[in-house]
Amino acid sequence: MEDGIGVGSRRSRRQRSLRLEAAWATHMGRVREVNQDDSGITDEVFVVADGMGGHRGGEVASAVAVETMLESFVGPDRTSLVRAVRDANRAVLERAAGDTDLTGMGTTLCALAIVDGPGGQGGDEVLAVANIGDSRVYRYDIDGLVQVTDDHSLVADLVRAGELTEEEAKVHPQRNILTRALGIEADPIIDSWELQPARNDRYLLCSDGLFNELDDGRIVELVDAGSVAEAANSLVSEAVAAGGHDNVTVLVVEVVDGPERSSGSRLPIGRARPERSRGHVQDLNPGDETGMMFRTVMASIAVLLAAFVLVAGVWARQGWFIGSDDGDVAIFRGRPVGILWFDPIFVEGGDLRVSLLDDSTRAAVEQTIDVGTLDEARHYIERFRADVNDR
Repeated sequence: MEDGIGVGSRRSRRQRSLRLEAAWATHMGRVREVNQDDSGITDEVFVVADGMGGHRGGEVASAVAVETMLESFVGPDRTSLVRAVRDANRAVLERAAGDTDLTGMGTTLCALAIVDGPGGQGGDEVLAVANIGDSRVYRYDIDGLVQVTDDHSLVADLVRAGELTEEEAKVHPQRNILTRALGIEADPIIDSWELQPARNDRYLLCSDGLFNELDDGRIVELVDAGSVAEAANSLVSEAVAAGGHDNVTVLVVEVVDGPERSSGSRLPIGRARPERSRGHVQDLNPGDETGMMFRTVMASIAVLLAAFVLVAGVWARQGWFIGSDDGDVAIFRGRPVGILWFDPIFVEGGDLRVSLLDDSTRAAVEQTIDVGTLDEARHYIERFRADVNDR
């Protein structure tokens, strides 16, 4: 529903020892003109996708990816879930190749599925997770909320490398640039996990329209509120009320029948298993393969350019200096000369005129004084002010 919240729910009915109940909700948001998110549910697989690319492209890409996932996943293991994601990638590429209006479209995707455990048939059933892009899967249990998936974006990579803080990443101008997505290259890397289920645990699959509006504390309060349908509806409603700057889609899944959680520490979540499929496009005809190679090269160039801009922006915002702001002594963050379109940011000042300083100090301020921290800059200005008052 484009003018409100779309909702739906389903309880798995297959004769399995592990059974799940799920509900989804979606909303276009307050800014977008179309909802490019999509989601899907079967008895054993649950999917959320966030499309991108033109007025129609993102909407088509997410719908094609979800439909293909639901049709392709037949089990029985984690590898089959990853294979279904690859099938979804191929479907998006083929659809774009057949319609010039859809060139360049892509989508994120995250999925949860019931699969056989390590022992194969007859073994304990587990949950498999797969993702590509920045749509997320969370687990909520008696110990709280934990993010299962890793975001595949430039700012997430910088956070993991220690170049950005979580707070800086949330407001960074390039925070929406993805490093992986379906429909961009013929053989993308897909992350996957196997998780041990426990009765009453809930899993949250969502597009970035949710966590860009609500912090983890509020998500925890809502994901545990009422039935899975009530939780899904509340999460979407609050994300829209908090700003609704993007489409928002959530899918809440609860383990209603399964093993009891044993006493002790929280069930572990291992590292992602990044996988690439070798020879996955061998059966494409030459024309299709050439088109896919071209799109892959162009996408790689775009990512490299975006990475350069991102690194330049991070570098331009590092450091502090004291300078003149319309004749007032002021503190700025960034580089005095700026870089590209990243100008230094005014932080504080306005209560001490540069003209009141002695000649040497005035010349230094006008040429800018580099400092290491905000506190150091404030200390300098207090000394300037004391010198003025002593004269």
